[in-house]
Amino acid sequence: MPTHPLPPSRPRHARRSAAAAPVRRSVGSRILGGVGELFITLGVLGILFLVWELWWTGLEADRERNEATQELFSNIEALENPGDSNGDANGDGNGNGGDGEESRGGVELEDLVVPGPDHTANFADQGGVMAMVYAPRLGADWAAPVVPGVGPESLNRAGLGHYSSTQLPGEPGNFALAGHRQTYGNILWNQDKFAVGDLIYVQSPDGWYIYSVTETYIVQPNQSDVLAPVPGDLEAEAEGSTLTLTTCHPPYTTLERMITHAELVDYAPLSDGPPSAVADTVERQMQADGPFGDLSSQEAR
Repeated sequence: MPTHPLPPSRPRHARRSAAAAPVRRSVGSRILGGVGELFITLGVLGILFLVWELWWTGLEADRERNEATQELFSNIEALENPGDSNGDANGDGNGNGGDGEESRGGVELEDLVVPGPDHTANFADQGGVMAMVYAPRLGADWAAPVVPGVGPESLNRAGLGHYSSTQLPGEPGNFALAGHRQTYGNILWNQDKFAVGDLIYVQSPDGWYIYSVTETYIVQPNQSDVLAPVPGDLEAEAEGSTLTLTTCHPPYTTLERMITHAELVDYAPLSDGPPSAVADTVERQMQADGPFGDLSSQEAR
């Protein structure tokens, strides 16, 4: 039978070289691969940014607000015990402005004349914590300190910032505050939950101011008339005292502003103690030595 010779075999090192030769990729596939890697990198960075913005900034805000809260309580205690303080920043401890300044006037409620916010004004003038706000509708332990200004350095620190062009609690006019809807503790995440008649409590060095919610609505960012002494009417002269809360809307955007107004309905001196509706919350805040209260009611995003 005829035989067929086998094809000559290649040397072993040649076979290894052929097996190790890289597969040549087209220019298009290399570009697509690079773009894919870029998107993966951007996705990871985006996730890390969200973790920082929504979680880490919240931890920072809790710490800052706890410090601000203790600062206010310490200053109020110094007012009640003037012998323990030099009194330079807090007036004379008798409800007057100190240094011969004229006392600020308060509003008149039915059968009640509200004293002016003299000590609150002194704290605000020095850039210190000027008040605490409690709103049971926003959570059983919801509370936020107030500092002057509405820039990031104020809102990131305290939760609520005071529009310096507006009035103080108890004065005729508009005590207007701003706060974050999300990030840095998302202090006003649940602002849309307010209902007409809900009570908001403001604790200041001059006493307790109790406001009743009248309305919540949405405006454009340039509608600054919501900050007028009589909200919505730039010409009217205020007789009552209004509390205004402002925050961004919709969530995760700055396209619009959510506005809540409340009218002053009652006042009590600090010596009367906290109103019963927030007494437990105040006690917990005074004893807090860790993260600021329980903001779990605001964690839904």
